[in-house]
Amino acid sequence: MNDDIPSPSASQMPIRTQHHLYQYWRRLLGEPGFGERLLWCSFLDSGCLPTPVLSQISDLPTYPDDLFLRNLMSVVGTVLSEEVPGGSVALLLSRPGPGYITDSDRAWGRGLMESADRAKLPIRPLHLATNDELRLLTYDDLLPRTAS
Repeated sequence: MNDDIPSPSASQMPIRTQHHLYQYWRRLLGEPGFGERLLWCSFLDSGCLPTPVLSQISDLPTYPDDLFLRNLMSVVGTVLSEEVPGGSVALLLSRPGPGYITDSDRAWGRGLMESADRAKLPIRPLHLATNDELRLLTYDDLLPRTAS
């Protein structure tokens, strides 16, 4: 992970629900608008409070690869076990462009969720931020599109 940036105020309320997580990302991101695809990683402690550092991973390819996902989950697992025991990770994918969900977004979402599941890591609901909106990526959103 790279580009560590401080997270918002340490006096925040615990993030216990999906709505709390949405509000956390909204406060953190400010106005929509992105110049590149980024993966944001925020670790929440056992009391559901964000830890002081938020990481951004840049230079993401259009589609994830298995090696990247395995390595990412290995790092996330290490952070959770050594620095945030009993905690969880919140992930947000951001990219330039309109708010509709692309095949690339679906692939990233599925890859992140499946790799976290295989690694048995506690992951919060995944979010997508675009130039138009911030949204929760639901399991239905991640299903492959079928031809009509």
